[in-house]
Amino acid sequence: MTTLAAHRPRSSLFRRATVALAAASALFASACASVGNMMGEPQQPAIGLYEMRIYTAAPGKKAELDARFRDHTIGLFKKHGMTPVGFFHVYTAPGAPTDDRLFYIMGYKDRATRDSAWSAFAQDPEWQKVYAESQKDGSLTAPGGIQNIFLSPAEYSPKLNLTPSPVARHFEYRTYTANPGKLENIHARFRDHTMRIFSRIGMTNYLYWRPVADQPAQTDKMMYLMAYPTPAARTTMWQAFGADEEWKKVSAESQVDGPLLKNPGGVVSVQLTPTDYSPLR
Repeated sequence: MTTLAAHRPRSSLFRRATVALAAASALFASACASVGNMMGEPQQPAIGLYEMRIYTAAPGKKAELDARFRDHTIGLFKKHGMTPVGFFHVYTAPGAPTDDRLFYIMGYKDRATRDSAWSAFAQDPEWQKVYAESQKDGSLTAPGGIQNIFLSPAEYSPKLNLTPSPVARHFEYRTYTANPGKLENIHARFRDHTMRIFSRIGMTNYLYWRPVADQPAQTDKMMYLMAYPTPAARTTMWQAFGADEEWKKVSAESQVDGPLLKNPGGVVSVQLTPTDYSPLR
């Protein structure tokens, strides 16, 4: 038996490992759902507009920036009717240089509601006091270190689910830039094929977005957020996706009239670790 196992084809072993990983991921997702049900699943907010905000911490100020969000800012966001969705540090692989960006996602009913809430937040005496005290030894963010992108949920996106997870997951924020005239082909491929293949392999489709139209820098782009049990699982699952026969067929058929994605630079991936104060974990 040992001899037979030693000569088993590697592709077979890889498929078996992929199936096992997908099954483990499904059990993990089921456990998350069960915990949410036992705790009384919270009512999910109705969100028509998302905002991805990216802060680059000033040197040595990352912990203070986190503390301000944890201890003050998130509570004030909620006070003014905003929905904090998720707060993430950039995942740093062992041996890689650190990245001091903080990514966070906010949700609102619409743009008018968003603008009104941020105006009230900025004028809140409690926030003004917190901000002044936190900045007394210098800004917590680097010069030019605040970016934001307005996003509408794609029509095929899963609904936002903020049910707590029993353990923190690993997330990934991906931005695709389409070749001219190909953006809707990319959306159709996700809607009709890719999301289902992701799920079969064990990945979690979390949110899919279209940038709001009044942002020229976001032309021909789409963004989405994925979740995995661990960084290692993410690597294995993407390897399985790339080797998947159904995906290979879908990819080839969708590009008979030319590539859908700009090359180079058509795919930008940022792996994310939830902060200890993130609602989404």
